[in-house]
Amino acid sequence: MPCVLTTSSVIRCAHQGTFLVTASQHALTVGGNPVLLVSDLLTATVPDCKNIDASKSQLPCVKITAVSTGASRLLSVHGSPVALDTAKGTTQASPVLPVAWQVASAGQTRLSTD
Repeated sequence: MPCVLTTSSVIRCAHQGTFLVTASQHALTVGGNPVLLVSDLLTATVPDCKNIDASKSQLPCVKITAVSTGASRLLSVHGSPVALDTAKGTTQASPVLPVAWQVASAGQTRLSTD
């Protein structure tokens, strides 16, 4: 079963940049860390994407543009689905990749769902 994501989770772009994600809720926590919602992922930023070679028309990831999988069907907070460690999707990087980001570590193993 997939683990839920929290503010201690590690999410990386395909270029190994680490996303900064802020939790929009504090009602549900795991080990003192707020659980992330799918909507939180859509506001994440990545300040250190290495996809920056202008001579190859590369643009860094900067932010998540879509979450293609990884939304819990069973657990939500205030009607918004919780994000799971199976989450992945696309960013605004160029060239566009089918999977431009994914979870490197859930950061916890205590709460799982689906």
